[in-house]
Amino acid sequence: NLASEKPQLSSLELTLLVSSVLAASTSPLLFPVDGLKVAEVLAPASAAFTASIGIGAEYIGKVAVADGKEVAAATIQCAAEAEGFLANAERVKAVTPLCVGFGATGASFALLAPVIIDAMGLAGNTQMVTEIYLFCPLISVLSAAVAGLALQEIRQFSSRAISVGNRRFAKSGIVGRTWLSSTELIDKKSESTSDRWRSFGLGVLPAPILGALIPGALASKCIVVAALAAAQSAFYLAQAESVLARATDAVALKTRSAAVCDTYANQGARSAAVLPFTSALSAFCAAATAAVVELPWLESLATIGGPGGATGQG
Repeated sequence: NLASEKPQLSSLELTLLVSSVLAASTSPLLFPVDGLKVAEVLAPASAAFTASIGIGAEYIGKVAVADGKEVAAATIQCAAEAEGFLANAERVKAVTPLCVGFGATGASFALLAPVIIDAMGLAGNTQMVTEIYLFCPLISVLSAAVAGLALQEIRQFSSRAISVGNRRFAKSGIVGRTWLSSTELIDKKSESTSDRWRSFGLGVLPAPILGALIPGALASKCIVVAALAAAQSAFYLAQAESVLARATDAVALKTRSAAVCDTYANQGARSAAVLPFTSALSAFCAAATAAVVELPWLESLATIGGPGGATGQG
């Protein structure tokens, strides 16, 4: 508990409290002639001064608890937003294993296409043979293109999940370094759109181009294209898992920080629950002190020399 390691009273508060107690208790000794009259003034004044310190402490404590709860609420909200972005990234990532499966299936059927054609006796039908050969690479290439687009979406959602809250809880100097003007924001948005189309092109074009450059029959070219597209889908899946792992780690850190803030806020609220009682008790003591010094029997005691004198007269 960090709060228990620090002194609960400052040196000034401790000095004032001790001074008020000493002033009220030693006034009859310091002023033997008019000690009762001085005590009638100093005792209520010291009690009221002590009560004011307690009431001020309640105000400071309540304000600190409110600030802590507000900060905890802000961190919980930030963690919830990051969780939402992470959930979107995971939803988009769910399609990439499907694309890998389709790509691997297309590559497998590309290997089996010559056997299927021979078994069905379609070797004489050139159009049908060409369609069968091209169908499998087409599925694999489209799967790779979809996986590439999904990777771009995952990067965007993961980046937002990682960066959310950085500006809210950063210092003013750090926020100034990351500030972007309207022109820069437009350029960043345009670059994001261009990256998406560039990713789609990189997912579609490389495998067919390499397949066309490789010498051999159409069946061999289709096998190469389907295999390259399947490998490309698997590469996109690996990248997506890496990006999502970083986002998950960042969101877990935000969630843990929010939980710690909420824990300390609740602990502060628990400790501050006694403050109204102490303020009321100090006010009651101040009122009781003012009432006690006004009782008539104190003057009688002072007149006859205190309790010892009253006993001697009896």
